[in-house]
Amino acid sequence: MESPMTGLINLPSISVVSSFSVEDAICFELKILASSMACPHCGQSTKELHQIRPILVRDLPVFGQPAYLKIPRRNFYCRHCQKYVTERLEFLDWRRPYTKRYEANIYQRVLQQNVAQVSREEGLTWAQVEGIFKSVNNYVKTNWQPAERLGMDEVSKKKGHQNFVTVISDLERGCLIEAIDSHKQKEIIEFLKKQPESVRDCVKEVSVDMWGGFPKVIEEVFPNAAIVIDRFHVMKLVNGQLNKIRRLAGVKPAGSRYLLLKNQADLTSIQKEQLALILKHSACLSIAYEMKEEFREIYETSKTVAEGRSRMEKWLESAELFYAKTARTIRQHLVGICNYFMNRTTSGVMEGINNKIKLIMRNGYGFHNFDNLRSRLLGCFSSSG
Repeated sequence: MESPMTGLINLPSISVVSSFSVEDAICFELKILASSMACPHCGQSTKELHQIRPILVRDLPVFGQPAYLKIPRRNFYCRHCQKYVTERLEFLDWRRPYTKRYEANIYQRVLQQNVAQVSREEGLTWAQVEGIFKSVNNYVKTNWQPAERLGMDEVSKKKGHQNFVTVISDLERGCLIEAIDSHKQKEIIEFLKKQPESVRDCVKEVSVDMWGGFPKVIEEVFPNAAIVIDRFHVMKLVNGQLNKIRRLAGVKPAGSRYLLLKNQADLTSIQKEQLALILKHSACLSIAYEMKEEFREIYETSKTVAEGRSRMEKWLESAELFYAKTARTIRQHLVGICNYFMNRTTSGVMEGINNKIKLIMRNGYGFHNFDNLRSRLLGCFSSSG
């Protein structure tokens, strides 16, 4: 008669022979029901049992207690190909001291918590938890899924420190696909070139800001991709100059910065009246504000790259007085800025991704090296996607 514990353990082609307690844990002795196995070399069935060596592996808890399985590791002899073969079990990798479902459970908990918490709760060492996490993560495909539009950015490992992680996201799926422990151009290029050429050739656009060495990286790694300077970074530059003009004009009413920098189309009727009063303080500020809105309108209404570039060049000619430094920067990156008008690609989704990355890094204590932290970052976005 089958033990009721067999249903509790719920493993394929297995029955429970006995169970017993060892300190604060429960151990189940298992029996494999199949009397033969298919040789992995020739496919022939063999029943010739050569030897049995029991091993002990950890499984999911039972009744709130740690559970261990005593499993017979059976070795057969195949007369057809004259080789000794070890039986394979779908729920276990003989090289690992845990069942696959136990490791999957640990992996998911590390994604939601951190190594230290899981280590305490399970009575495992940090090294054991890290090892499980890395083992499960190795099953995840390391090559990217083909993506046409990417975003590249930098995230500081620690606030106030010049120690950056380069992050790459799939803008269409809205998820992180790579994290690199460097912001040096050469190292980023070397790392990214490990991706198959066929995957890299699929990329059509990469959205970046105007700073750093990303354009050179894109040219080297993604030869078919257009560099798109992110619209919101450009508007941030223009808005920054407008705010300097506000301060120089001595305009300091409460809320004046917010009203000046907010899109005019998004203002309420009351806010528009408040803004009109603010702009009366300074003719220079009023002109600079109108120029900011004119620049934003170029982004909103231009339909083609040619139209967008023509309108921006005209704006740059008239911007020298109020936006001289900003205009020079825009001119330097005009091609990438105007590439926005091809498909209106932005890296706006990167803000949410970067915030999640920062949260994961803050909670990621217990990871002793960047490879494991990278695995956690990619795992989190994989599980949420």
